[in-house]
Amino acid sequence: MLFQDNVRVIAGNKTLDTPDRVIHYYDIKNIEQYQGFDYEEMAERIADIMRNPQLCLNTDLIVDGTGVGEAAIEMIRKRGLYPIPIIFSGGEAPREHYTGMGEVFSGSGSFAGAKILKEISVPKKDLAGAGKVMMQQGRLRVAPGKWNGEFKKQLSKFKGKINERTGNTKYEADTEKDHDDLVVCFLMGAWWIFNRRERNSNPERTATQGAAAGWEPDDYM
Repeated sequence: MLFQDNVRVIAGNKTLDTPDRVIHYYDIKNIEQYQGFDYEEMAERIADIMRNPQLCLNTDLIVDGTGVGEAAIEMIRKRGLYPIPIIFSGGEAPREHYTGMGEVFSGSGSFAGAKILKEISVPKKDLAGAGKVMMQQGRLRVAPGKWNGEFKKQLSKFKGKINERTGNTKYEADTEKDHDDLVVCFLMGAWWIFNRRERNSNPERTATQGAAAGWEPDDYM
């Protein structure tokens, strides 16, 4: 699932002397499901996408690291990419886990002492909350495509269920027959955008990020 950040500048009110506002809208430009692929094939497909020159230097690669294990993540790293695994947790707050850079990118002693973000544990309620806010604010658009309908179907069947014993809310597909893999990708993207990209963005810089706005998946897929 590929997100693109589209920036719109809303002019301020000259009479009231209010400043211009920078608003970020997020388009899901492409959705793919890797049916029948093994981990090596999926890693190579991801690498093919990320080699596009308009993506490789300005794209964050967020992956679900909850169940696939370190081996699958390592396959992506071996292709020269820097995936950021999101681990779904039941905690109360996100936690960042760091490790020595040499342990992630092996084969060089030049990384001695350097630390790198290995993964982030994020409560599922925080992920669901980020997706809900993005949709409520009207900042999400989904491009037409093969999996557009499936994504919307999964969204409609993704529910928050309250455990009567504990009072906690569990977010998951409505029934065991329903899939939620596309929703999970969306929620990770929404959380990352709100908690990392927008929090650290510079409005003066982001207002001029039109250089990547012309990228279209069908140009190379």
